[in-house]
Amino acid sequence: MKILLILFGVLAFFSLGTLFGVNFSVDDNKNELIDYVDQIDGDLEDILLLRPSQSSTFLDEEAGISIYMDADQTLDLEVAKSGFKSIEKETSNYVVGSISLPDRPESDDVHCFVHKDGWIVVYYLKSEPLCKVIDWDSYIGETLTKTKLQIGLEEICNWFFITPTSVKYYHFQYPNADKVMLIFETQIGLGTDSFNLKIPSELTIYERSWSHRAGPETLTKNGFLTFAQLSSGIFHTIEAYVYYYGGNNAYRANALMIDGETISVIDTGYHGPEISEVGIGIVYKES
Repeated sequence: MKILLILFGVLAFFSLGTLFGVNFSVDDNKNELIDYVDQIDGDLEDILLLRPSQSSTFLDEEAGISIYMDADQTLDLEVAKSGFKSIEKETSNYVVGSISLPDRPESDDVHCFVHKDGWIVVYYLKSEPLCKVIDWDSYIGETLTKTKLQIGLEEICNWFFITPTSVKYYHFQYPNADKVMLIFETQIGLGTDSFNLKIPSELTIYERSWSHRAGPETLTKNGFLTFAQLSSGIFHTIEAYVYYYGGNNAYRANALMIDGETISVIDTGYHGPEISEVGIGIVYKES
């Protein structure tokens, strides 16, 4: 199990149980608080999630979780339009369109805002859950090497022959949120793997969401969680589950469960893939 923390300021990978600066208890099958400071595992990378200084009413009304950068140069909006799959809005100052992600389904397409002054914002809609950013094809060696938003940003930057630099995250729907956490678990083969999660009661939680996939070349399912499904102040058990059913147990299904409640099931059919990849996402304010 692995944790990705976006501090709306810092992007970091953590081993089980650790949250930078918060007693945010996550543990594999143990109901214990964890000394988080000494258990940081992975690279700590500065990716400040702050509000873009070049924003717009359009983004405030439409965008949810986003990634952005300032190219520090004038951008040709015609070039941006060439990189779009479709054009959604166009003015004399900026253009908005959709971008396809390489070898990903259309449902993963991202939206992109390009301003002539150099600002590029890649985002999902505010109606879409945080966990949609999880790119399971980039979950390698228990590390999420890229989000779908990062891939989309790279795609549009390629059209301008520029490299993404000083990249930051922001959630337009929750301007007061300062951090995002993504937690991952994977079960391969018959059985279950799980972790226990306790959200500190003192945190302000803006969104709880989930992601579920049944291995490569299968569609990813995403959705929101209610307060009751992932309430603060108590431990919850999140499971990645693979099981067999039917005659001679010839059929395969993969599930995401929270406290014994089935959140998502993906039926992979006759001798289908035996893998359940699950992710939990939380948008919150620490103080």
